[in-house]
Amino acid sequence: MRDFGYDAELLGKNEIDDKALIDLWGVVKISQVAIHGISVLNFDGFAPAARWEELSVFSDSDQRGSEVSS
Repeated sequence: MRDFGYDAELLGKNEIDDKALIDLWGVVKISQVAIHGISVLNFDGFAPAARWEELSVFSDSDQRGSEVSS
């Protein structure tokens, strides 16, 4: 949450303020696979929106079955 700009004081106290989460900006990479017929959503990575291009490297195979949203 630090990477998304969450309040450092609250984070240091291990406190989550749901109203403070509203203004956080970032990108999350997820992918979906089926294992034994059960759909599983994987959390593959995250980054502040401003650093996503710098931190992400996609090959054609990475993009299949995954979605990037902010």
